[in-house]
Amino acid sequence: MKIAFVVQRYGEDIIGGAEYLTRLIAEHMIKYHEIEVLSTCAKDYHTWKNEYKKGTETINGVLVRRFANSKKRDLTTHIKIQEKAFFATHNLKDEISWIDEQGPYCPELVEYISKNKDNYDAFVFFTFRYYPSYYGLKEVGNKALIAPFAENDPALDLSTTKEIFRNVRGIIYSTPEEQNLIKAKTGLKEEEKLFEIVGCGIEVPEVIPEYKGLKDQNYVLYLGRIEGSKGCYQLFEYYLKLLKESREIPSLVLAGYDAIGVPKHDKIKYLGFVSEAEKYSLLKNARFLIMPSPYESLSLVTLESMGCGTAVLVNGECEVLKGHCMRSNAGLWYQNYDEFTECLNFLCSNPIVLNKMGNNGKEYITKNYTWEKVEMKYLQLLDELTKK
Repeated sequence: MKIAFVVQRYGEDIIGGAEYLTRLIAEHMIKYHEIEVLSTCAKDYHTWKNEYKKGTETINGVLVRRFANSKKRDLTTHIKIQEKAFFATHNLKDEISWIDEQGPYCPELVEYISKNKDNYDAFVFFTFRYYPSYYGLKEVGNKALIAPFAENDPALDLSTTKEIFRNVRGIIYSTPEEQNLIKAKTGLKEEEKLFEIVGCGIEVPEVIPEYKGLKDQNYVLYLGRIEGSKGCYQLFEYYLKLLKESREIPSLVLAGYDAIGVPKHDKIKYLGFVSEAEKYSLLKNARFLIMPSPYESLSLVTLESMGCGTAVLVNGECEVLKGHCMRSNAGLWYQNYDEFTECLNFLCSNPIVLNKMGNNGKEYITKNYTWEKVEMKYLQLLDELTKK
């Protein structure tokens, strides 16, 4: 079969998030079907500025078709329109204005889908809250699946979002929590849709060396974008407060893009961007991973940590992260400073429990998130989708 994967950004230098997961899935599914990625020339998700070259290129065996966005996002206008669509009385026109400003505004991509839909056996749209998914599904919803990557945000309450889920033929959920959230928010009747809980494959290297700069150091790890929406302000507040009570706690090591400024402290170490090999080294050798984000649809790094045999401490306000911990018995969760302190101290002072959690995490990944299992679920959904 010839399958089109539609996603707002795509490239080897886009690390993390739905776009990274899309690339991993495309590169694994190319073994079974002809996969083409339909995307834009944008690299920066804040502005959607055209940075990649328009046209086609092949990345790790996958053909990528890029289309130029017609405009950049105006951040001030975007915030104004979003405030009205999310939090004030509004109409359908306001929601359409939000989608257009949310972007990436790429009529060329939608026009290509419309003109070439008969050249593809199926379409898979990745993420629900962007321009290509809303307009693309209007063209090919009857032969399309969507992997929504939905978090509990106001976009799920929009009538245009409900329209997306009405139009699409099937849904690829990341977790049971995401499935429950979408059903509750949209009133979706699943008996009318194809669906499966899939997630993403986790492939941990067999040999993981120590991270050279942290050899024999006692640390807990945060890995990902360092920004407010990921709970990092609260993480810094809690950690610095705990440091005043006890200097014996492990150092806090962070890696990833820093959008808010990491506090200066001798117990806090910021490493910047790290390679894939360094990422797994950091995960493997950490006491445990801290994931403070209140909003996640899957959390790849949480699963990668479990795959490395490293326990996790997560924000219990996020049902997805809490669900991973409950199903795996590979981590703890907190909902306030006192619980954060108790959980951190418990994990630091109980190495036997920490080791058991690490083993539980490996078992959880083996049971649910091997690439073989993920690939088979995609193949089954695509087979159902294309049956006449």
